[in-house]
Amino acid sequence: MKMLTAFLVSTLAMAYFSDEPIPKHNVYFAWNEPEIKSTSRLVIEAIYSKTPAGTKVRFGIEGPISSAHNTGDKNRITSERANNIAALLKQLGSDKDQIEIIDVTDPYLTKPSELTSSKPFLLEVVLTKAQGWVAPAFTSIDEFLPLPVQTFNINPREDNRLVGQHGTVINIPAFTLELKTGTVPSTMIVELKEVYGGGTIVQANLHTQSGGRMLQTGGTLHIDAKTNGSQAQVATGKSLDFEFPHGNEMSEEGMEMFNGRVDRNGKFDWLPKRGKTYEMVTKEKFYINEIEVSQEEYYARIAAWENRKAERERQEAIETQQASNDAAADAYLLSSNQLGWINCDKFYDVQEKTDVIVMVDTVYRPSVRLVFDNIKSVMGGEYDHRNGKVTFRDVPVGESVRLVGYSIMDGTPYMANRTVKVSDKLKQDLKLAATTKKEMEAELASLN
Repeated sequence: MKMLTAFLVSTLAMAYFSDEPIPKHNVYFAWNEPEIKSTSRLVIEAIYSKTPAGTKVRFGIEGPISSAHNTGDKNRITSERANNIAALLKQLGSDKDQIEIIDVTDPYLTKPSELTSSKPFLLEVVLTKAQGWVAPAFTSIDEFLPLPVQTFNINPREDNRLVGQHGTVINIPAFTLELKTGTVPSTMIVELKEVYGGGTIVQANLHTQSGGRMLQTGGTLHIDAKTNGSQAQVATGKSLDFEFPHGNEMSEEGMEMFNGRVDRNGKFDWLPKRGKTYEMVTKEKFYINEIEVSQEEYYARIAAWENRKAERERQEAIETQQASNDAAADAYLLSSNQLGWINCDKFYDVQEKTDVIVMVDTVYRPSVRLVFDNIKSVMGGEYDHRNGKVTFRDVPVGESVRLVGYSIMDGTPYMANRTVKVSDKLKQDLKLAATTKKEMEAELASLN
């Protein structure tokens, strides 16, 4: 039996890698028997599993039949053998597989019908394996609709004041940005993304929550800095100052700085800056214009620079004070000692809250957001991929929200956008529909 198994497996390997247009594998039967033996069954199972989806394979029939049988009996046994092979293939495969029994002595006869024919059959079973299931490719919305990037060329050894297209102001004091090596080059590129409005928050694939708690936002941005591809950082003990404009709208008290973080599971969250302490670290090496100098010379040069800076600021103060005051009155003033995602927010809480359940089609693996109409906030839900349930926790009751679902599957955007009023234990079904990139952009813009 072991020798027979080895022979069948070797035959399988040789036939499988042959140069025939359609590979052929023989199935062996015992004397006069139409039933498939265990060894041959294993061979058929192996052949099926190794056959690539969308290709064909032939199964020949081998096995002695007694000469005592007439042609009709031989045809019957041969037909039973072929049908048993076909039945096994149906068990192994899917309904989309195509299985044919053909008489190779007559290529125009797809299936023998006369078992009593005086001419013996020479049958084969031809399997056309169905195309395999291909997992869809998903693209995040921030990759499909990337936010515009504003670029500034600065000298980080000098004070810099950058103004974004939406009015965000970034004040970068001299020597605040440095490379990872601790050096401060003479040129640096700063990149800025501004995120204002619920639609833009969705487009950035963000939310306004911290540890599951709802936030009310005054503006979000992403800031990055590099020199010749080398990443920059905020120097120890230094910080960037930001002005988040709120215009003529009523300003909110208690706005804080939050920094974006992604945990080990890839989940994004906002962490408040408050309560954190940052240890001062003394550098072992000191540089001026990328030239290493002594600690005494370094601090002497910095002190001289600070004196010149103070005199220049004193001369400019009279001319700029009023303008600065007017600008500050219409902006939230915050600072950060980190680059990356930065958010101007405050925790939002009310007494009457509820959980909102949204049911979606798991095929799309959608992201779902609650975009509030009267609060500058966008909530993300907890998605259960097993049943398509998205749970939003501690949602203020009575608020009007946009229920927004989105997915980009195999390059096609799908979206849903519905207005609902939050009631106690609200449960909604959300059906995504195919759309276009232009229509998705318009839908997002309507949320701002």
